[in-house]
Amino acid sequence: YGHGWASWCVYQNNVLGVNMSKVRKSLVDVFGLHLDQRTIDKTKDRIAAFYEPLYAEILKWILASPVLHIDETTVRLRKLQGYVWVLTTLDRVYYFYRPTRETEFLREMLAPFRGVLVSDFYTGYDSLPCEQQKCLVHLVRDIDDDLLRNPLDQELKRLAQTFGILLRSIVVSTIDRFGLRRRHLKKHKSEVDRFMEHEVASEFTSELANKYGKRFKKYGSRMFTFLDHDGVPWNNNNAEHAIKRFVKRRRDTDGRYSEKTLKEYLVLASVFETCE
Repeated sequence: YGHGWASWCVYQNNVLGVNMSKVRKSLVDVFGLHLDQRTIDKTKDRIAAFYEPLYAEILKWILASPVLHIDETTVRLRKLQGYVWVLTTLDRVYYFYRPTRETEFLREMLAPFRGVLVSDFYTGYDSLPCEQQKCLVHLVRDIDDDLLRNPLDQELKRLAQTFGILLRSIVVSTIDRFGLRRRHLKKHKSEVDRFMEHEVASEFTSELANKYGKRFKKYGSRMFTFLDHDGVPWNNNNAEHAIKRFVKRRRDTDGRYSEKTLKEYLVLASVFETCE
């Protein structure tokens, strides 16, 4: 059977979430094709191999882009646990598997990259030798969660309010009107400097406010990298959106993958998500 038949089987399984035994039944019901399960299962190997060159090209395109987003999530295989990582730009997505969350391999993988890396606050990214933008949405979520649990912490409340005013000023008055353009964003650098000097530099008695103060001091320059560039987002929404495809898939398949079948799925998922 040809590429069209194999693609249809893989599409049913990987995009629509139909398991391969039901795909086999639908082949009988819809097309009158009676095939053994092993033949149908091998279509995934065949289609994944077909798209391997494109999978490699997607990575090459991503590494040549001026902005790269990265995220990762856990996956449980039949005999061990690992991590699915994703690299994205505005229009390309590349998933891959690693057995651990260690980031040393990224030094070699991202060696050709010369742009800005957008990520969350996972410390594994800190030592990578490239410009970085930390996701401010992650920071806002963390502060909001702590405020909800500690509504009487006045120092944390003040820090959250002043940071919120600063961020709203940047997003509402500039990004919403002019987009991510350096010539409009750079005017906010003086506001950021004042925030860092007067709010973050304060001596906090609150344990939570002190924790966020240290976080601002550690990552301050990497929180506002986007002010110095065109087209660099202040959030990691691209990678978070892409990782949701795998998270939805994981609900039904966690613990069933072998390393081989997971890698095959990630090749196909990279193509599907890039097309979307």
